[in-house]
Amino acid sequence: MFYRAEGAPVLVIGAGRVAERKIRFLLLRRARITVVAKKFSPAIGRMGEAGEVIAIRSSFRKNHLEKKTLVFAATDDPDVNRAVFREAVRRGIPVNVADSPEECTFILPAVVDHEDFTLAVSTAGRHPGAARAIREFLEDRRAEISVRMERGRRRKGIRAARGTVYIVGAGPGDPDLLTVRALGLLRSADAVIHDYLVPPEILSLAPERAKRICYARRGRTSGHGSVLKQKAIHDAMARYAREGKRVVRLKSGDPLVFGRGGEEAEFLVAEGIPFEIVPGITAAIACAAAANLPLTHRRLSSSVTLLAGHEAGEKEASAIDWKCLPKNGTLAVYMGVGRVRTLGAELLRAGFPPDTPFLIVENGTRRGQRIVRGQLVGLAGIAEEAGVTSPAVLFVGKSAGATIVRQADNRRRHGSFAESL
Repeated sequence: MFYRAEGAPVLVIGAGRVAERKIRFLLLRRARITVVAKKFSPAIGRMGEAGEVIAIRSSFRKNHLEKKTLVFAATDDPDVNRAVFREAVRRGIPVNVADSPEECTFILPAVVDHEDFTLAVSTAGRHPGAARAIREFLEDRRAEISVRMERGRRRKGIRAARGTVYIVGAGPGDPDLLTVRALGLLRSADAVIHDYLVPPEILSLAPERAKRICYARRGRTSGHGSVLKQKAIHDAMARYAREGKRVVRLKSGDPLVFGRGGEEAEFLVAEGIPFEIVPGITAAIACAAAANLPLTHRRLSSSVTLLAGHEAGEKEASAIDWKCLPKNGTLAVYMGVGRVRTLGAELLRAGFPPDTPFLIVENGTRRGQRIVRGQLVGLAGIAEEAGVTSPAVLFVGKSAGATIVRQADNRRRHGSFAESL
């Protein structure tokens, strides 16, 4: 009834702060409002002077209820409020008594208005403070809600197909950085096969009925163990797909950037199982943005090179030719936390100047994000002293020392973090 209140005669008894909120709510719906009170707040007094409401300076009398369709009792005197309630009920007029659910024949929700939508929050009158807090939270996010509604209108029907495997990038860990397609597929999944880096906040977006299987464990896996783990992932994808399940293989970052997405796609092709690869924001891109680090910059960096840091220590002959790495670009090193000493030595031997800036972003875009920075010659000592742990990305190059990097305000978005200079 509140959204069709235009022209409706409404009575408000009381003219304090609580009454003011209700009057503003009713004015938005163009109700004809009569306010009765011995004393008016300055705001309600101005409303009366402007003709927005009919202001009657008086004690409550029964005849005030004549020809009214709604009544609000919002005085600071419980006896007056109770008298309003009893008389309104006797006359069959819907009545709302502030902060007294048992004396309400209807509940006024906390409302968020927008040109595209109206959101109402109600706790059935039991916890009005909580309803207001939720309303304020939603009001702060009206623009975001509007954007998400528009996406919903444009992106109808994003749903995984039965018997298909979706190799999906979960991004760096912040649920807000999931793609719209990734979110739709995850919400319709029957089985989610994920690695340990995918946080609970993202996994919780899958249906409760969906099976959640984590094969990857924290820490480095030996060569033999890695092969066994990958085989188990392959077997699980095939088994659930052949059972007609909607399978989401959820991988931190992007599936095709150090994520073995290519190997898994090759397996599915060989097995004749339908699949789709859904990209995600890879860690280098996300961590650089979180640290205000420009991967390319006209004055500082003309290229970006993505490297797998663990290769330097785990292969007899690394696939990386360190001497050929561009000195005027930005290096983004994944999975290098346990190899910082070896990495620093390799880069120095390859001719990188000792004073080349580096920056490590730990837990990028997540709570507990931390930034550690310094010069290449001190990489090992600084990283070890700071106790950097996975997940983290190491950036090396002039961009890592850019002025805007030092202006990054990570505390505001991600909470506390430590920084080494």
